[in-house]
Amino acid sequence: MQRTYYSPDTRGFYLEGLHAIPANAVEITVEEHRALLAAQAQGKTIQPDQDGRPVAVEPPAPGMEAVIAAKRAEIRDAADAALADLMAEYGVAERASWDQQAAEADALAADAGASTPLLSAIAMARGMDVATLAQRVRDNRVSWIARSGQVIGQRLAYQDALDAAKALAETNPEQARADIAAIVPAYTVPEV
Repeated sequence: MQRTYYSPDTRGFYLEGLHAIPANAVEITVEEHRALLAAQAQGKTIQPDQDGRPVAVEPPAPGMEAVIAAKRAEIRDAADAALADLMAEYGVAERASWDQQAAEADALAADAGASTPLLSAIAMARGMDVATLAQRVRDNRVSWIARSGQVIGQRLAYQDALDAAKALAETNPEQARADIAAIVPAYTVPEV
């Protein structure tokens, strides 16, 4: 049976006959090696103890800046996902035309003779009149603004809570970490 070694300098495992064994390596049993790898698979870190023998330890907690950055990304990504659900049926090219559609719809509402090349083309392809399409565009825009505004407001509220926890980190880092962990972004999108 091959003997297994651990080097505290390289923090690596070595098998006799397969690897060159570093001079400071200590022999470990197969059972120790398996237990260490199992602990590592559970998220622990393998490091040498004071005698150079490998031990599995809890990894250090991430720094406050890393915790804050991760929570900020979680808040942002969850908001983006909620808004993406609202836009799921529309392609990128169609979404890119929304501002132009809205501008033409607003122009037509202000002046029945306004030029509406995009809305006219869409209305013709759909078999509807431009005025009806323009009203739908305006209604959809109002709905989008209300729904996306709710999501954006929720995101900003989560961000405010994160900013408060960040400020608290200066004086009470344990409470700040608890407050950050308590922020669980769950967005609700109103029906309009």
